[in-house]
Amino acid sequence: MSLLQAYLQNPSTRRVLNRKPGEKGFSLIELVVVIAVLAVLTAIALPNFLGVSDDAAARSAQQAAITAFKECQVFKARGQTAITDTFNNPSLADFKIESNAAGTGVGSAAATGKYECFTNAGAINSVVAIPKVANKFPTFYVETDGSKQCKTGTKAAGAKTYNIGCNTAAESTAVTSDAWK
Repeated sequence: MSLLQAYLQNPSTRRVLNRKPGEKGFSLIELVVVIAVLAVLTAIALPNFLGVSDDAAARSAQQAAITAFKECQVFKARGQTAITDTFNNPSLADFKIESNAAGTGVGSAAATGKYECFTNAGAINSVVAIPKVANKFPTFYVETDGSKQCKTGTKAAGAKTYNIGCNTAAESTAVTSDAWK
């Protein structure tokens, strides 16, 4: 037996020589199974990722309200209590930060639409973070004494309400005096 005949009789050589052209790659069934597994994993993971951006928006609003209130406290500590002393209004996609008339309490609709730190009498205003889309997010308050409170959003029929940051699990129209999470 020659060397060539021995090579051709080898089982691994026979497998390679007997393979038909086009038998490389994955079968259609294998590709469909892989796509189905990826679709299931995406369906499970996607809702978790969507909630992350809403949570970040609520946390940004909370921090912006706190920062605005601290700016007003700095004015007061420096003896500046004029109504013209205003805090910097941050640019947020989902919230607007405004001053709330002093003494009106949580849940008051007395937001001024302005960014004034003080009333005409020199009393410090509270700061409110109001969601731009009504009831999608809670409304966050930093009261004149520095306490942090929130009012949860109201869930309308078929609407999604994200009560992120309030210490209450219930979705209600009632004002909560719970501090932020």
